[in-house]
Amino acid sequence: MAKKIKKIRIIINPASGKEEAILPVINTSMKEAGIKWEASITHQAGDAIQFAKAAAKEEIDALAVYGGDGTLMEAASGLIGSEMPLVILPGGSANVMATELGIPTDLKEACMLLSHGPIEIKTIDVGQFDKRYFIIGISLGFAADIVKGADRESKNKMGIFAYFLSAAAALKKTKKVIYHLVIDGQKHEVQGLTCIIANTGNIGFSTISFDKHIDVSDGFLDVIVVRKANLSLFKLMVVTWLKRERPNNLELVGHWQGKDISVSSSPKQTVQCDGEVLEKIPLHIKIIPGAIKVLVPKKMEKG
Repeated sequence: MAKKIKKIRIIINPASGKEEAILPVINTSMKEAGIKWEASITHQAGDAIQFAKAAAKEEIDALAVYGGDGTLMEAASGLIGSEMPLVILPGGSANVMATELGIPTDLKEACMLLSHGPIEIKTIDVGQFDKRYFIIGISLGFAADIVKGADRESKNKMGIFAYFLSAAAALKKTKKVIYHLVIDGQKHEVQGLTCIIANTGNIGFSTISFDKHIDVSDGFLDVIVVRKANLSLFKLMVVTWLKRERPNNLELVGHWQGKDISVSSSPKQTVQCDGEVLEKIPLHIKIIPGAIKVLVPKKMEKG
């Protein structure tokens, strides 16, 4: 059970994907909830990490983040190892983690959770490689090219539809490679178009998940390799999304779980982590179970 929030700091990314007057909404919502708040404004990459580290030492009840998944990832990185709960105020074009956790993507509704609730604390896992962290996932190939192709201007104009346009362009140029995987000591060599190391199953809009069994709090990362893109794959994806069942066609999709994962590809492909394109590969990735605490809508008991 989450304690009542009386004082909060809010990290705001003014360059996030939504064009909305956020300060009046936040101010009115916090006033109605009786919450004292102060804001920290990000100007460049890394600011949210430093703000979060400082907030973890403050006498406040929670740290809120207004921005997309990249800003959220930075704030989460700064809170690892602390008991400070995180409040997500979605402000990006996709907001994968907010959707995953059932947090409203409307700013006013997200703020109202603090005053009207009911809310609870959920501990979620965080992935790590080198000295960096991630909350959504890492992808190679087709899935990474989609993110790379959906630039800031496109996302500002079209939101989630920028990813669909980027997907069409990426699929045309994607070629099969060999993925070299080591998952908890087990070696796998798999041919495919894209490899995804996922912490969340959600793809960022509606409640669609590419696998409902992927759990942000299960202590595992899920490794998914799409072996080929054809009509059968798209039929499989539609059935997966409609029935919300795990894909069972291993000729099209390979799926493993693990806590310690190494991945590379021959030849090399585009790699992205929580929306940011990476250069360094191969990657050695680990899961940190229950690394951060997030305030989420409380699930009501059925009965």
